[in-house]
Amino acid sequence: MRLPTFLLACLLFFAASLHAQQRVDERELHSWADRGDADAQFELGVRQITGEGMEKKPKTGAAWIEKAAKQKHRQAMHVLGTLYQDGLGVKKDLAKAHEWYEKGAAVGFPVSQHALGALYETGEGVTKDPAKAAEWFKKAAEQGHAQSQTAYASKLENGGGVPKSAAKAALWYLKAAQQGYILAMSRIANLYYTGQGVPVDFRRAKAWYQRAATSEDPWSSNNLAWFLATCPDENMHNGEMAVELARRALKLVTEIAQEEEQPYEMIDTMAAALARNGEFKEAELWQKRSIALLAEDKEVTAEDRKKLDTEFSTRLKLYQKQAPFAEPEAEGEEGAEPLPQDTILQEQGLPETPKKAPKKPNRGTVV
Repeated sequence: MRLPTFLLACLLFFAASLHAQQRVDERELHSWADRGDADAQFELGVRQITGEGMEKKPKTGAAWIEKAAKQKHRQAMHVLGTLYQDGLGVKKDLAKAHEWYEKGAAVGFPVSQHALGALYETGEGVTKDPAKAAEWFKKAAEQGHAQSQTAYASKLENGGGVPKSAAKAALWYLKAAQQGYILAMSRIANLYYTGQGVPVDFRRAKAWYQRAATSEDPWSSNNLAWFLATCPDENMHNGEMAVELARRALKLVTEIAQEEEQPYEMIDTMAAALARNGEFKEAELWQKRSIALLAEDKEVTAEDRKKLDTEFSTRLKLYQKQAPFAEPEAEGEEGAEPLPQDTILQEQGLPETPKKAPKKPNRGTVV
């Protein structure tokens, strides 16, 4: 039986932490668990569910985790919630999942607080409540939980359940990004790119996109490829690197994300990268492919389809005229203040103020 992705990640995290601890043989672990030791019960349960060091027994493992949870073992309460949410070792029961997440959240366990926020965000097993979701994300975020910091920042950026504030969102994205959370790196980069919550700053945007792209996340490579190909600042253009990164993104999305079809957004990025590199015929072919894939995607709304089709068709006409595409520079949010806490440029050994380069003719075409 294949574990659901989120649950698998959760259990593997706990299993890895157990693996790093001093090894305990199975007989001794059972002995301590039988005596009521909550840590032993939790470890035994996780090992039996994941098969880490012993035979897989999901039902028995779930029973041991429940014993530990009833002793208010924080990690056990959370994992038991995930088991009920996904129906692993126990019968799927969203009400019980909510109950155990709530118990973990009540004792201040940030992972449970985040999970509770996610339930309220999606309405899974509870009445959908964006404000409650934001409340729980914030509680976990204040404890330094990077995923929650990013989730709460997204709520602030979009105004979901909290007053909209791009400036506050930028601060929370930065906190998570500085902990190495990939999605947060991409989001803070995008705020610098668009000038929302912070002043437009392409150098910081590039630095954060680059840091995110060192990961195995396909969309991070795609984002950097798009930036290098289409940034309004011509000094940021690098067609050759953009093509290389776009290829990497497509490879990763197939191998790691295991998506059956390559996303039309990534195909669009490849076309832009090829055009920036002067390979216009190839760019035409890739752009036509992105248009075809967009037409086949049934999940795109009519409004988004119309908007994207116009954008893709406009870019195709540019490539047919032997011209690359560059985005117009965003006006940015009036009164946006810089983030003195952001040390990404210093970390990369870059000066705060770039040296002025000689003015070059703009080879790109802004649409």
